[in-house]
Amino acid sequence: MKRVLILILAITTLAAARDKKAKPHPGPYVFTSKASAQTLKVLIVQENLREGYTLDSDNQFQFRFSMPGQLPFMDSMVTITGICKGMTTRKVWSYSLAELNGTTKIIVQPVWEYPDEDCQVQTREFIWSQPEEIAAFQAMLDKAPTSSTQAPTPAPPTSSADQQQSMKQHAACLELAKDNPSITCK
Repeated sequence: MKRVLILILAITTLAAARDKKAKPHPGPYVFTSKASAQTLKVLIVQENLREGYTLDSDNQFQFRFSMPGQLPFMDSMVTITGICKGMTTRKVWSYSLAELNGTTKIIVQPVWEYPDEDCQVQTREFIWSQPEEIAAFQAMLDKAPTSSTQAPTPAPPTSSADQQQSMKQHAACLELAKDNPSITCK
């Protein structure tokens, strides 16, 4: 009888420990880095473009990317698809960077945008539930160059296409510069 009680206590304790594991939560997600906001912006833009996202808006250190996507099954049951001309469900990532006292704070807000029955854009929280992706994002921020040898990026071009091209060129320059200290990106 004593062994049964010990076994039940052990199972209960393990179950309680399992239930206390950190559960994924909706954003915003907050990160920090010692790199400058401009350097981090270039890295984030480069990574999102590489993953196939489109730069939708760019306002200095507040910018957003999106790509067509499919809501998770349970969420998609409450949406209307196909009736709103030119409107699609999109996976959206918004970033806000703020630099203070040598540390940059990065706020990431992922959401789903989708048309409702009146063809109005609605948003739904997107839970970033992949711990390895979150860890990889923080690792990218931690590896960002912190030296002041990089010159600031010139004023952004006026059109979105020009901005994307400029960011791609600057990102490519930074990629070359990390292995060759004689290259300076402007």
